[in-house]
Amino acid sequence: MAELQLKRAKTKLYLHIANWKHPVFRTMRILSLIVSMVTIAAIIIYHGCYLRASVISLIRGLVYFSLAFYIAKYFVLMFYSLHKIEYVKKSWFECIIIAVLLLHFILYWFFGWDLFNFKQYENAYILCIQLYFFIIMLIELSKVSTFIGKMNLSPPVLLMSSFFILIVLGTILLVLPRMTTHPISFTDALFTATSASCVTGLTVLSTAHDFTLQGQVVIMILVQLGGMSILSFATFFTTFLSRSYVGLRYQYMVRDMISANKLSDSFSLLRQIILFTFIIEASGVLMFYMYWRTTGFFDGMGTTFFYSLFHAVSAFNNAGFALWDSSFNDAQIASSFFPQTIIMILVFLGGIGFVTISEFFNPAVIRERKKYKWKQLSPGTKIVLLTTFGIIIVGTLLFFGLEYNHSLAEKNTLVDKIFACMFQIISGRTAGFNIIDVNAISIPGMMLVLLIIFIGASPGSTGGGIKTTTFFVLIKSVVATIKGKQHIEFDKKTIPFSLVDKAYSIVVLSVGIIFVSVFLLTLLEPETNFINIIFESISAFTTCGLSTNVQAAFSDPGKWVLIANMYIGRIGTLTIAYALGQRNK
Repeated sequence: MAELQLKRAKTKLYLHIANWKHPVFRTMRILSLIVSMVTIAAIIIYHGCYLRASVISLIRGLVYFSLAFYIAKYFVLMFYSLHKIEYVKKSWFECIIIAVLLLHFILYWFFGWDLFNFKQYENAYILCIQLYFFIIMLIELSKVSTFIGKMNLSPPVLLMSSFFILIVLGTILLVLPRMTTHPISFTDALFTATSASCVTGLTVLSTAHDFTLQGQVVIMILVQLGGMSILSFATFFTTFLSRSYVGLRYQYMVRDMISANKLSDSFSLLRQIILFTFIIEASGVLMFYMYWRTTGFFDGMGTTFFYSLFHAVSAFNNAGFALWDSSFNDAQIASSFFPQTIIMILVFLGGIGFVTISEFFNPAVIRERKKYKWKQLSPGTKIVLLTTFGIIIVGTLLFFGLEYNHSLAEKNTLVDKIFACMFQIISGRTAGFNIIDVNAISIPGMMLVLLIIFIGASPGSTGGGIKTTTFFVLIKSVVATIKGKQHIEFDKKTIPFSLVDKAYSIVVLSVGIIFVSVFLLTLLEPETNFINIIFESISAFTTCGLSTNVQAAFSDPGKWVLIANMYIGRIGTLTIAYALGQRNK
């Protein structure tokens, strides 16, 4: 009898779960999105505005309430899941966090055991919880991606919209009172947000002195999201955390953005993007931190860590933002070769593209290459490496010869001069860090730098420019034309004429946009030197960020021209053309 009653109870329970599962999941998803957005808004106000103690207590209470809601939500969804073990396996990370929190608070409130010294580190707990909610909000927003698909937006329009939204959110954050040491204009906030999101590095304000720690953190986050491409970041969360369906349209866009060869490669490459980014940036942070702690360059551990983190993120993402007004030519850091070497390595890795990095560091690819001796690097990787090293070597030698008695004259030894040349070509090519005075560069040297900046980084990288592959295809096309060849070949393979047409289109559109930008700036900023206007326009369009620092004195309309340049340069000329042109299937 007892077994029969138990069986009936189980049947009723299963029927109840089966009938109410979808409504409960849908309700929880809506509530979760609302709670996440309200909590994130409260956290933004907490960090961005000067508040009374009562408001701060209210926000902290809201954060704890939201945390309690998510713990309750987790168990409710587990209860209404038919396969509870599978549910726990899929949400193992969330399960571990909730288990640790519950264990800690049970021991703390009922037995008075403070395992993690909560009283002393309450602010650190609050900060960790806030970071957790930032991730939760991204997950919840990613689950709405299916509704975006119903809007039938073309991939170029969605890409443009993603960066536009990132820039707008960054601007809103940077105008908050606690983000800056003094009130700034909307245009300056927009310029900084665009420069960070488009990983350019052009500044109209001092990152070190005009922005507080909170503002610098916002700039760093914008650089990280912009460098990885906001779509890649969102797709990662959508695919691997929320496990919702993205759709072929977005898979194709991710494939194009990271230059995957096959559609099936795109998601595996997204995993590698996250993994490689974390490993490379973490390695950079560690090396910066160990060096600066050993030399005693900064006073505290916190300052040392933040400077290490900020410059590692900025360098790998080819952003060029630095916490010194003169970048790495600042008197404090100019003679420190070790951090400058780390900068060059990070910039180089960020500029060669994720696909190229994957071919060298992906264990599966390495094992396959060892197993099949005939298997070589892909033609695309060979082109990237050949062009990149060619530009670095030739550019360094030419710059050394042209600038020996000009911008390099301030360097005392031959080693200093050669190192400065290498740093300036490697870093200045895509990132915009400088170790010499840009205004001291001669006209021939400046023309060389502009050519290298215009070529830029490689496809699927964090850098800008027309890309090394485009430059390579153009050179091969010119050589083939001179030799009278009907086909363009590389590595015993034919380069399709569609790629040649695309390369010419990119160059023509790029030159056209730069011409319009220069023309407008000559009208808006008549007192600025013409060479400086050309330099700033090309630097903004290629998202390089190397600067003569004249843009800080520009009028608001002049700054808006550079803002448009940075945005178009980051999105890509062909993407803009496709977005504004006829919709393609």
